[in-house]
Amino acid sequence: MVDFSKYYRSYKYMQDMLKSDFTHNYIEEALKDGDEGKDSIFGKTNEKVIDMDWVIAIEETLPYIQKAIEEQGRFIKQAENVVRIKKAKKILTVEREEGFAIYENRVLLTLIHKALMFVDDKYSKMKDVPNDSYNNITMNRHLELNQQKLDFSVNYVNEKHESLAEDLDVEDIESLSDFDRIRRIRQGLNECLATPLMKEIAKEPQVKPPLTQTNLLKENPNFKKAVELWSFLDTYKKQGFELVGEEYNGKMTDENKEDVYLAMEFQHFMMSITTNPALRKMLQEKYEEENALAKEEADRPEKVKEMVLEAQTEAVSKEEIEKLTAEITELKQKIAELESVIEEKNKIIDEQQAEIRRLQTENEQQKALIAEQKQKIEEQANIIKTQEGKIAALENERESHAKQVEQMNADFAEKTRIAEENFANRLSAKQKEFDDAQTAHNEYVTKLNTDNANKIAELNTNHSNEVAQLKSDYENRIDTINKENATATANLKSDYEGQLTSMKADYTSQIKNYEKQIADINAENAKNVKELNDNHAKEIKTITKECEKRMADFEKETTKKMNDTIADVKKKAKDEVRQAEKTAKEKIAEAKGENKLFKKKKEVFEAAYAAGSVGLMAMLAEKYASEGRTDFADHLVSATAAIRAIMIAPTPKGITLTMYTHGSAKLLKLYAGVTRYDVAIGDTVSSFGGVEGQPVFISFAGVGSEVADEIAGKIKETADCKVTVSQNRRIQSTGIIGIYFCGE
Repeated sequence: MVDFSKYYRSYKYMQDMLKSDFTHNYIEEALKDGDEGKDSIFGKTNEKVIDMDWVIAIEETLPYIQKAIEEQGRFIKQAENVVRIKKAKKILTVEREEGFAIYENRVLLTLIHKALMFVDDKYSKMKDVPNDSYNNITMNRHLELNQQKLDFSVNYVNEKHESLAEDLDVEDIESLSDFDRIRRIRQGLNECLATPLMKEIAKEPQVKPPLTQTNLLKENPNFKKAVELWSFLDTYKKQGFELVGEEYNGKMTDENKEDVYLAMEFQHFMMSITTNPALRKMLQEKYEEENALAKEEADRPEKVKEMVLEAQTEAVSKEEIEKLTAEITELKQKIAELESVIEEKNKIIDEQQAEIRRLQTENEQQKALIAEQKQKIEEQANIIKTQEGKIAALENERESHAKQVEQMNADFAEKTRIAEENFANRLSAKQKEFDDAQTAHNEYVTKLNTDNANKIAELNTNHSNEVAQLKSDYENRIDTINKENATATANLKSDYEGQLTSMKADYTSQIKNYEKQIADINAENAKNVKELNDNHAKEIKTITKECEKRMADFEKETTKKMNDTIADVKKKAKDEVRQAEKTAKEKIAEAKGENKLFKKKKEVFEAAYAAGSVGLMAMLAEKYASEGRTDFADHLVSATAAIRAIMIAPTPKGITLTMYTHGSAKLLKLYAGVTRYDVAIGDTVSSFGGVEGQPVFISFAGVGSEVADEIAGKIKETADCKVTVSQNRRIQSTGIIGIYFCGE
């Protein structure tokens, strides 16, 4: 099938561009008004429209699969055994082990089957569909547009009778039809299956996705292409083809007519510029002007940025940059020291918070253990309440002990909560003070941290000892009660059924006694907790006052140092900014002086430009003549306006790089303090574009020819252009080099 993809893209682009064009709409309306109902389309279309993406993907991978099969030889292991000549018919025996079914070979086998199923699915649906077409389209229009008369006549005949190729083994696959290329890849895939290697492993299990990326699959180029085809087949979700069967009985749709109208309009345009050279020239000049303007607009922001950046960069001397860098480094070091102090404080706080979280976790574990024991006690109570008096007495005693333990843990939890709350509040306040200060004196902070750590360590040690003792007492009591309860329960469980009724009344009375005992224990514990909290609060208050006094002194000292440092830095920064602005103004003034100096040399540039333009015109005339153009004189006229020149010239301040066009000049770059021309060669070659294959003329005066020859070599290498180098003897003393070309 003919590849019309670029035609269609151009067709859609033309439709979008002309949608709001007056001339297009005017002519199209006239074509519609000229419709006399005689337009016709007859014939039929039977065609297989195939998406060639999948065909090409398999075509391109098939040679790699074939090569991978060829390279995959046998893995032979030989073991030589020497036996006694009297006991053997041979002196030397050879044992062989052959292994074909390695993972990578099974990947090839699976891929071939996968691709063959993919192709056969589409081939089976297309193979019996005819591919014969015949169409005849006619359309005539006679238009009168103002004082212009136009006649259009379309008579399009398309006849196609496709037959299958007898020989599919051809070098140029483009000579085959799309369907024959499908037949060809089917044939190739079947030939791969018929190879000895694939036959040998035909009964081996096929590989299931996902593929294991072995070294051979990742590094061998043949297997890499095979893996790519595997991925393509997995991700291809389109149908891959469409079967078209259409008959035309003479009536042409409005959509068909609009397509032909667009072709007629373009035909009218082409005939107009073919018979009117002046119109073609005017349109060409306008086209080039619009392109040049668009390019200039696109380039302008980058050029402005480059000039501003260059001026700013040159405005600061190396010494000033080093000085400023040193100041910045010193400030960064001071900031790092402050951050180190803050980090150390944060580390201490984090450690304290971690200890608090550990105590909270331990507390939660104790609560969970108590809750678990409580649940067990309640379960035992449901059994014991139905048992005889001795079980009830033991149960009351066990529950009494359990509640005492629970209350003791509750007391411990309350003490812990109050201590943690006071400690957390104190830490929060100190944290804010640390953040606001942002500086510290290392020795003073170290001493303060040591004092705080000792105090906190002492409190934590006492607290931990108290927790450990409570936990030990609790565990011993629980263990004793559980052992006694287990023994009593085992002995008395057999009497459970007979004593159920009598136990209910006794249980109610015992519950009331238990509640009274709990109330007495709670009152006593509350008294103990208050006393403990009062003592703890006094200790915390003493430590807090001492810390606040030290932190106040510390904050006062560090704040003063920070303010002094900031003021000093601000003063230095202002001085540096003023000096930088002064230097920048001097550099800009210097650049302006260079620009004035450049304007004085304009006459020399114009003389060089005139001579170079003549040389370039001679090269263009030779090029147009070799192409067989009969109207190359018109092309030379239009090319004159597009001539550009890049000039390299010396000044007292250094080498200048200048763009010169017909009637205007623009300074591209100044190489201050430079006398060697070769520094500008790289920028020269990169300053012009869009001249691929076009002639370039170089003239030089007052400088050695080797510099111009080096530029010519660079242009030939990067832009593939024909370049001519000539010495301009009329301006020998200027030291100027001109590179002439036709811009876009």
